[in-house]
Amino acid sequence: KEFKKTIKDASVEDLKNNLSELNKNLVETKFAVSLNQIKNNSDISKIRKQIAVLKTELNNRKLLKSN
Repeated sequence: KEFKKTIKDASVEDLKNNLSELNKNLVETKFAVSLNQIKNNSDISKIRKQIAVLKTELNNRKLLKSN
């Protein structure tokens, strides 16, 4: 819930930076899970959900800007 609150206050540039950082984290986490360095793979789904929230917010702002 805190993540969603901070997104509402963030600028578009910050959202894009967070999105690229989360994508990088997702790749690294998937790699670590595949090498059995991380036993708890629930982090992958958490990161994917955060990416979805960011993309949704960016699309909403784009739609509001175009109207």
